[in-house]
Amino acid sequence: MLLQKIKNYEIFRPKCDATKEVLHSIALLEEDISPVFPYLNAELGGWDYDQRNQVLLLKLSEGKWITLHPREIAIRGARDLEESQALLKWITEQINEIWERRDQIQPRFTSQAGLKVMEILKLLPMTNCKACGYPTCMAYAAALREGEISLADCPPLREEKYREKREKLQAYLESYGWRALDAV
Repeated sequence: MLLQKIKNYEIFRPKCDATKEVLHSIALLEEDISPVFPYLNAELGGWDYDQRNQVLLLKLSEGKWITLHPREIAIRGARDLEESQALLKWITEQINEIWERRDQIQPRFTSQAGLKVMEILKLLPMTNCKACGYPTCMAYAAALREGEISLADCPPLREEKYREKREKLQAYLESYGWRALDAV
């Protein structure tokens, strides 16, 4: 077990706007958890990973973010105290569970944040057909970058005439550690 003890846990409203209906929290840790970062990044699809400064940013749903530092976990965007505590419990369990299976995981040292929407857009069919559920290919590209959808959500990409674009897009996404599980 890598993370055994949380020294201090503080929950607060954002200082810049205390009227916001969200909570932020910071947990100070006894142990240095940075050795697990490349494995968490690979397994949880880290949004941004700065290996040199040992910071991993995880984007969760509905505007929630978890930022991991060697001896700190910061949670942003929880609705209430219970959700904040549940997120801390969840990330603590993920840290320990992923650490235990690290020998089975290919670590990822790049971040999803490096993906460029315009680069993705250039490799899409550009049909604006709405079959993916988005009004434009640009909106689909942004959602793909955010990890909200997969390549399989674009029906035109399955067509043979877009095979070269599909393969280039798959290679581009994989170069940033994107998992090919949802390949078309």
